[in-house]
Amino acid sequence: MFTQSASDTLGLAQLDLAQIPRQITCDGSDLDWSQALAIEGIQPEEEALQAWMAFRDLRVNQEAGNILRWQGRPLRASRIRFFPKNVAWRYGFSFSTSIRSPLGKGIPTPEEWRYPGLCRYGIVLFQPNAQLVAHQVFESSPEQPQEVDLDPNLDIAFNINDAKGSYGDNSGSFDIYLQVVS
Repeated sequence: MFTQSASDTLGLAQLDLAQIPRQITCDGSDLDWSQALAIEGIQPEEEALQAWMAFRDLRVNQEAGNILRWQGRPLRASRIRFFPKNVAWRYGFSFSTSIRSPLGKGIPTPEEWRYPGLCRYGIVLFQPNAQLVAHQVFESSPEQPQEVDLDPNLDIAFNINDAKGSYGDNSGSFDIYLQVVS
């Protein structure tokens, strides 16, 4: 469990993140991975981020998510560090449902959500497979990136956590900056 507290600066009033698991295992056998969006990484334009790969405009309206590619091939690694940037999306058709934090609403979700127990409308890192190991994405930065161990035989993907079958009314995107550690 993560023991940090989110503050009002995220728009989440004193959320105790200890209730949000860092990762879960859930069923992904109902997902058609051919429907996932392939996002090709680029070299960042920002001089301070030249050591990172940038994956821009990851969509939030595909239940199968966004599979990362680098130099025309699926990105795979056993350990990565990353941070989200430019989180700007909404669920439903109202402007009042704006999400600006990778923690989404900061509320753990019930079993019928795609990634149960992780943050409602939060960003999730996972690897496409019948059994998904999904990691909650937390606030981080280039100075303090989030680090995760992965299966080096599986693709790396990101998405948001929404109720199953409810992704079609989402709009907007987010960026991920990533480094392969090993």
